[in-house]
Amino acid sequence: MDNKEIKIASKQIYKGRILDVYVDDVKLPNGNTSKRELIRHCKASAVLAFDDNNNIILEHQFRYPYDETIIEIPAGKCDLDEDPKLTAIRELKEETGYEADKIELLGLFYPSVAYTDEIIYLYVASSLKKGKQHLDADENLEYAFIPFDSFLKMINDGKIKDGKTLAAVAYYLIRNKKA
Repeated sequence: MDNKEIKIASKQIYKGRILDVYVDDVKLPNGNTSKRELIRHCKASAVLAFDDNNNIILEHQFRYPYDETIIEIPAGKCDLDEDPKLTAIRELKEETGYEADKIELLGLFYPSVAYTDEIIYLYVASSLKKGKQHLDADENLEYAFIPFDSFLKMINDGKIKDGKTLAAVAYYLIRNKKA
């Protein structure tokens, strides 16, 4: 089944620091036309980081769009043309001060397929070594190590709502057949 939509025209209506907004005219498979509002966003990486005692690093960071502090794993946007693995390594170190001897790709996911082209690459890291935290000037977060079983309970209790965190743990559990 060919259900591809073809872009006829595109108009940028906003250019930002991390995202651009477009309104595109598209031709539908049935011959009709429609409009698509689209956010172009840079790719990002997130890290499920374990210490030697099976604790993970969770951050508490205020997220303005939701007007609440969100519990999430370390993450950040890729610099222009930056390899997502290097982003994961950099963000873990900047946000927590920790470096990992081992880091591997779990997978990737599309946070919201209806209106953005954002892709988040998910990694698992282990064999952590403590260093110094280097937050960006506009970042304010706290982090803590949480036993993995307690983290799973937090998910079950509805305390973890962040999509990248939930996706990373799903990949991890499936890969390790703990689901």
